Amino acid sequence: MNSALKNTFVIPVLNDFLIYNPLAGISALVNRRAVIELKRLIGKGEWNEENKVSQLAELADEIVRGIKQPPRKKRGRLNPDFLGIIPTRSCNGVCAYCDFEHDTAPGQKMSYDLAVRAVDWYLGLMKTLKRDMIEIHFFGGEPMVARDVIEVAVQRARLAASENGMIPYFEISTNGQYSAVDASYLGAYFNQVILSFDGLREAQNRHRPLAGGKSSFENVSRTARIISDSNADLCIRCCVSRENIMQTGEFTQWLCENYRLSAINLEILTVSPPSVKSGLKPPGPVDFALCFEESRKIAAEYGVDLIYASDITRTPVISSCPVGKDTAIVSPDGRISNCYLQAGKWQKVGLDLDFGYFSGTGSAEIENDKLEAIRNIVENKARCKSCFCKWSCAGGCHVGITYPGSSSDYDNFCIQTRLISAFTLLSGLGLRKKADLLSRSPDALLMIGKQSSDSLIDFEDAINDKTIG
Repeated sequence: MNSALKNTFVIPVLNDFLIYNPLAGISALVNRRAVIELKRLIGKGEWNEENKVSQLAELADEIVRGIKQPPRKKRGRLNPDFLGIIPTRSCNGVCAYCDFEHDTAPGQKMSYDLAVRAVDWYLGLMKTLKRDMIEIHFFGGEPMVARDVIEVAVQRARLAASENGMIPYFEISTNGQYSAVDASYLGAYFNQVILSFDGLREAQNRHRPLAGGKSSFENVSRTARIISDSNADLCIRCCVSRENIMQTGEFTQWLCENYRLSAINLEILTVSPPSVKSGLKPPGPVDFALCFEESRKIAAEYGVDLIYASDITRTPVISSCPVGKDTAIVSPDGRISNCYLQAGKWQKVGLDLDFGYFSGTGSAEIENDKLEAIRNIVENKARCKSCFCKWSCAGGCHVGITYPGSSSDYDNFCIQTRLISAFTLLSGLGLRKKADLLSRSPDALLMIGKQSSDSLIDFEDAINDKTIG
């Protein structure tokens, strides 16, 4: 089948339609008649130098000539996008929705020796792959609970990178609940700090209290200030629930006015036993999409990017999460996996994302058959087949609600992703007024969110079918 036709999508926007081909990097807003004609032109290649003067024929020509090969899963030797290190699974917070460990049980902290071996193994792999950069991300729990392990890993990586003519890049995901001295360390040695910060005082303390119900707002706002004043990039990650969604725009403005930011990342709350116990619920997908769009407009006024992990990307990807990218994430016990979540979460959905381990005092042992099995997870998800977000969202989290063994029907995650991505396309075309009209039309929003197929191939059938979903 014609690749250009197969990968051209049609998204209904009120009385018009967005044409979008992610593999050609082309989008346009046209009417119904133009969609039908475009389908004929792309499908049959019926244009020449004489009729190419037509704008529609030019668009068809641009799509066909601009089409690139879709991304493919990695093959052969391990080729990680970055090294992830989990120095500890412990955490100094008791967030109302988090089900990570909150204790200091034996085995929850990485040894210095393992941290060094992980860095050395990764650097050797990058040398073999002829990379000129090493990229290391730290996750938790709360990684700064084990600051000493982080320091050992960073020092080793900086020294080894210097000796081998490589550029080191360090990133950390953190809750900001520690001393000013610790925050200053991150500002001095890290390239990017992703700081969890869920809202102004009331919302932050409701979502992310400290032990004993103590306020976390003062510490996290101080950490944000220190990072903001440093050379490190500061990205704020905000978890949105029904509890704080109405204040998200106000919070976005407050952040932009008070800190130097590289980006603000809004993501919805994931249902967990702690969130159920605390009464926190995720917002509805349409509400979240509208909240995101309003907050994005506010952030844009300050020159700050507001991002959503599964929104339209500039480069087509096969996976928007570490799973499928060969990401090597080392746990405190020496296991190497494709995911920073605890193994119990994988097992609940029938997955095994471990593909290696550090044994004894040697280097890493990679199980290539397991690596290949993980690579196979990310392709050909039923729900992604005809969705216009298939090369950007790429199925979202492969462990969570978008696990490939689940239903082919769109869920709330899919709906909000499709809506946010549609707004992104309209914004990219400079159609701000159209986006505003769309935001005020619930029926039009649901049409986008639940359209069963966006494929240009299915256009007439999909649009004429009044049963959406």
